[in-house]
Amino acid sequence: MAEEKYYCYICGDEITDKNSTDEHIILNALGGHLHSYTVICKDCNTKMGETADAKLAEDLSFFTDFLGVKKNRQHDHNQVMTDDEGHEIVVDGGGRNLTLRRPYVENKEKDGVREIKMAVRNKKELDGFLKGMVKRNELTQAQADEILAKAKVTEHHSPLKTRTVISEEAFPSIIKSAANYYVDQTHDISTVKALVPYIEGKGDCKDVLYLHHFKTLPYPEIKGQVTHMIHIEGSAKTGLLYAMMEYYSIYVYMVVIDRNYNGQDINMTYTYDVVAGQEVDRTFTLSLTMKELDDFRNQPYDEYVKYLPYVQKRADAVMAVWDEKLLHEELHEVIDKAFKKFPEGCVMTPDKMAVVQNDIMEYIEKKIERSFNLKEGK
Repeated sequence: MAEEKYYCYICGDEITDKNSTDEHIILNALGGHLHSYTVICKDCNTKMGETADAKLAEDLSFFTDFLGVKKNRQHDHNQVMTDDEGHEIVVDGGGRNLTLRRPYVENKEKDGVREIKMAVRNKKELDGFLKGMVKRNELTQAQADEILAKAKVTEHHSPLKTRTVISEEAFPSIIKSAANYYVDQTHDISTVKALVPYIEGKGDCKDVLYLHHFKTLPYPEIKGQVTHMIHIEGSAKTGLLYAMMEYYSIYVYMVVIDRNYNGQDINMTYTYDVVAGQEVDRTFTLSLTMKELDDFRNQPYDEYVKYLPYVQKRADAVMAVWDEKLLHEELHEVIDKAFKKFPEGCVMTPDKMAVVQNDIMEYIEKKIERSFNLKEGK
């Protein structure tokens, strides 16, 4: 029996032991665990990894870091979010550490009364601002001393917001993932050849890549589940072969593989839950046509924006998963610290257990109070 040969669908070279590479069909940097050694050669993989792949990973790094997505090469980013007052907050440690990005000082006079609002990172920084205002005769020393004495250090707990966008520089990576999966499953190189110029950055990716929003996704949404997905569907009846690409249960792109498809029906899906760290069984049929894709893209803006609340709802659901994860980790830290008050191996008497329980209840009461204050706008 002749050994089956594989060829790189980008450059056409035969894939051998010398140039084979471990290609993550969904980027490792996004927690992708599906990979292949038979779709792309080492040189083409390296070239893509330095450009579009890196950009897509950076664009989606907010969700990757906050959800603690497991990947081979860990590289967390300091994320910048905004609070309800428009202040930029630097968030690191998967959301555990929040720091004001820069000091904010608002100094204005209203009805003959000077109003000063300050948000600074520490008392030393506050002291520096006050000294400057005294020097400029904006405050007396007594007023500055009073402000410094009354200043409070508080944790930042107001709701934070972010705006994550996949940039056009990352589009070739999305198209490449669709081609990777199709070739890995079918070993059909000729059909994806038309995608190669876009993968190499030589064409306008929007010729074959369509951003899409759904009021209702074509499969059940499960609470707590956050998924990456590649769904390949093709039918001679619709005349379209396409890939539906989903990232973090929020961003959905359609990659047009063949807009004049007349082959056999194709329907295959790979779904991975990045929170649970496992593959998900998902099957559905969407039966999209090119007309539907074009109609969605070309609809008036006032119609387009009607879809955005549904996307925001899915993003909020993902953020709720982060909140729950953070709460779970914080509670474990409280319990660990409570038990560490006592020597290892000591007998836990009722009095000692009461201390542990008291620490846990104090934490829970603070979380409830904080949640109530946020709802009341305090």
